[in-house]
Amino acid sequence: MIWMARIRLRVLAFVLGLALTAIGLISLTALPALPVLGVAFAAAAVGVNSLTSRLKQPVCHGCGTPIGDVPPGHYGTACPHCGSLTQIGEHPVLAADTADNDDEPDTDSDWTA
Repeated sequence: MIWMARIRLRVLAFVLGLALTAIGLISLTALPALPVLGVAFAAAAVGVNSLTSRLKQPVCHGCGTPIGDVPPGHYGTACPHCGSLTQIGEHPVLAADTADNDDEPDTDSDWTA
Protein backbone atom coordinates (compact mmCIF):
# COMPACT_ATOMS: atom_id res chain seq x y z
CA MET A 1 0.00 0.00 0.00
CA ILE A 2 1.45 3.37 -0.94
CA TRP A 3 2.10 6.02 1.68
CA MET A 4 -0.63 8.40 0.52
CA ALA A 5 -3.25 5.62 0.68
CA ARG A 6 -2.18 4.77 4.23
CA ILE A 7 -2.62 8.42 5.27
CA ARG A 8 -6.09 8.50 3.70
CA LEU A 9 -7.06 5.24 5.41
CA ARG A 10 -5.88 6.52 8.81
CA VAL A 11 -7.85 9.75 8.42
CA LEU A 12 -10.96 7.85 7.33
CA ALA A 13 -10.70 5.44 10.26
CA PHE A 14 -10.18 8.31 12.71
CA VAL A 15 -13.17 10.31 11.45
CA LEU A 16 -15.45 7.24 11.35
CA GLY A 17 -14.41 6.23 14.86
CA LEU A 18 -15.05 9.75 16.07
CA ALA A 19 -18.50 9.81 14.45
CA LEU A 20 -19.44 6.46 15.99
CA THR A 21 -18.21 7.64 19.38
CA ALA A 22 -20.31 10.80 19.13
CA ILE A 23 -23.41 8.80 18.15
CA GLY A 24 -22.78 6.39 21.03
CA LEU A 25 -22.40 9.22 23.54
CA ILE A 26 -25.59 10.89 22.38
CA SER A 27 -27.69 7.72 22.38
CA LEU A 28 -26.36 5.90 25.45
CA THR A 29 -25.85 8.73 27.93
CA ALA A 30 -28.65 11.04 26.78
CA LEU A 31 -26.27 13.97 26.43
CA PRO A 32 -27.50 16.97 24.44
CA ALA A 33 -26.54 16.56 20.80
CA LEU A 34 -25.14 20.02 19.99
CA PRO A 35 -22.27 20.08 22.53
CA VAL A 36 -21.26 16.52 21.64
CA LEU A 37 -21.26 17.33 17.93
CA GLY A 38 -19.27 20.52 18.55
CA VAL A 39 -16.59 18.59 20.44
CA ALA A 40 -16.60 15.90 17.74
CA PHE A 41 -16.06 18.46 14.95
CA ALA A 42 -13.26 20.15 16.90
CA ALA A 43 -11.59 16.81 17.56
CA ALA A 44 -11.92 15.89 13.87
CA ALA A 45 -10.28 19.15 12.79
CA VAL A 46 -7.37 18.68 15.20
CA GLY A 47 -6.97 15.00 14.34
CA VAL A 48 -7.01 15.45 10.57
CA ASN A 49 -4.57 18.35 10.87
CA SER A 50 -2.14 16.29 12.94
CA LEU A 51 -2.44 13.24 10.66
CA THR A 52 -1.74 15.27 7.52
CA SER A 53 0.94 17.58 8.93
CA ARG A 54 3.70 15.78 6.99
CA LEU A 55 2.07 16.81 3.72
CA LYS A 56 3.18 20.44 4.20
CA GLN A 57 6.70 19.64 3.01
CA PRO A 58 7.30 18.07 -0.40
CA VAL A 59 7.28 14.32 0.22
CA CYS A 60 7.09 11.30 -2.05
CA HIS A 61 3.51 10.07 -2.35
CA GLY A 62 4.76 6.51 -2.69
CA CYS A 63 6.95 6.09 0.38
CA GLY A 64 6.92 9.39 2.35
CA THR A 65 10.58 10.29 1.82
CA PRO A 66 11.26 14.08 1.83
CA ILE A 67 12.01 15.23 -1.75
CA GLY A 68 12.25 18.99 -1.30
CA ASP A 69 15.95 19.14 -2.27
CA VAL A 70 15.66 16.81 -5.29
CA PRO A 71 15.64 18.74 -8.59
CA PRO A 72 12.36 18.35 -10.52
CA GLY A 73 12.21 16.75 -13.93
CA HIS A 74 9.82 17.42 -16.78
CA TYR A 75 7.09 15.11 -15.41
CA GLY A 76 7.69 15.69 -11.70
CA THR A 77 10.22 14.80 -9.05
CA ALA A 78 11.58 11.27 -8.98
CA CYS A 79 12.01 9.83 -5.50
CA PRO A 80 15.59 8.67 -4.88
CA HIS A 81 14.32 5.93 -2.53
CA CYS A 82 11.48 4.23 -4.42
CA GLY A 83 11.62 5.85 -7.89
CA SER A 84 8.00 7.02 -8.10
CA LEU A 85 7.16 10.36 -9.68
CA THR A 86 5.52 13.07 -7.60
CA GLN A 87 4.34 16.47 -8.75
CA ILE A 88 5.04 18.84 -5.87
CA GLY A 89 3.60 22.06 -7.23
CA GLU A 90 4.52 24.76 -9.67
CA HIS A 91 7.96 24.30 -11.16
CA PRO A 92 9.84 27.26 -12.57
CA VAL A 93 9.31 27.50 -16.30
CA LEU A 94 12.40 27.85 -18.43
CA ALA A 95 12.85 31.18 -20.17
CA ALA A 96 13.23 29.39 -23.52
CA ASP A 97 9.75 27.93 -23.14
CA THR A 98 8.10 31.33 -22.67
CA ALA A 99 10.13 33.39 -25.13
CA ASP A 100 7.84 35.29 -27.50
CA ASN A 101 8.82 34.99 -31.13
CA ASP A 102 8.38 38.44 -32.67
CA ASP A 103 8.63 37.11 -36.23
CA GLU A 104 5.20 35.50 -36.09
CA PRO A 105 1.95 37.23 -35.14
CA ASP A 106 -0.04 35.84 -32.25
CA THR A 107 -2.73 33.62 -33.78
CA ASP A 108 -4.44 32.72 -30.52
CA SER A 109 -5.33 36.30 -29.64
CA ASP A 110 -8.88 37.53 -30.18
CA TRP A 111 -7.88 41.19 -30.00
CA THR A 112 -7.40 43.00 -33.30
CA ALA A 113 -5.94 46.47 -33.85
